[in-house]
Amino acid sequence: MAVTAGLHKYTVAESNNLLLGQNGFIELDSAGNTGDGYFCAFYVTGAAAADVATVAATCHTGDGLTATPFLAGSMVYGAFKKITMSSPTDADVHVLCYKG
Repeated sequence: MAVTAGLHKYTVAESNNLLLGQNGFIELDSAGNTGDGYFCAFYVTGAAAADVATVAATCHTGDGLTATPFLAGSMVYGAFKKITMSSPTDADVHVLCYKG
């Protein structure tokens, strides 16, 4: 019989990361948007730490986000309705928009 660590095996941050992406994601790899939907987070990727994506988002609740630059490696959580990327610094910059 296998022994498991149970509910307390992971920290809260680890368990949240395990859940992220379980509903899939939409990848923005050039200027564009996700269309309307339910998104719980977005992550900016890039080949260099100085890579930047300018992101705007409308939210189901709370304030929206207007044309804000985010460095590669940035993770932003929220109740997003639509996520738009404009002005990526180069082709290596992508925004992963997690459904949820």
